[in-house]
Amino acid sequence: MSTKERILETALALFNTSNTQAATTNHIASAMGISPGNLHYHYKNREEIIFALYEQMHQKLFPDTSFIPQTLHSLNEQHKQFALISWEYRFFYKEFLFLLSRDEKLKERFKTDNLAYKKRIETMLLDFHTKGWMHLPLDNMIQHLSDTILLFLQFWHPFLESMGAPMDAYAITGGIRRIEGSLRSFLTPEGLRILATLEG
Repeated sequence: MSTKERILETALALFNTSNTQAATTNHIASAMGISPGNLHYHYKNREEIIFALYEQMHQKLFPDTSFIPQTLHSLNEQHKQFALISWEYRFFYKEFLFLLSRDEKLKERFKTDNLAYKKRIETMLLDFHTKGWMHLPLDNMIQHLSDTILLFLQFWHPFLESMGAPMDAYAITGGIRRIEGSLRSFLTPEGLRILATLEG
């Protein structure tokens, strides 16, 4: 593993354990047993490390940014993967509004990625409606449902914290279960039949 990779690995562990403000570049360097100068050779500041971790996370979440789930099964698998990766990078979802306010480059990148993902969700929902798996008769239903999905994906971590709920890998899947519950209410009998085969 290269020094750059070790920096990201160590920073991720420290950010997840405490928060990005408590873990300075000096703390990261100390945890690695390297000098701050060595760390700054690779990353000028903490913001660069956070941006690199965001890119790393996004690559894991969306290795193919053109991919749109074509079946309820592939959507189910994507949601499971999202839960695993969002737990791995949980610091980002706990702090992302603060992090975006601190780094204009990260804010613009996140907005671009977010809008593209919302478009893919809307394309998927329209496809499921066309296939007869979902019933979305009103023009704004697809937009509202895609907004609901994004809200649960991106704000579930801070919601848990605000409720004093335990934060662990299983708790994170609660957001996914609520997305599935929201989708279920729009499934047709055929969509429910397909879903039953996945759950059975």
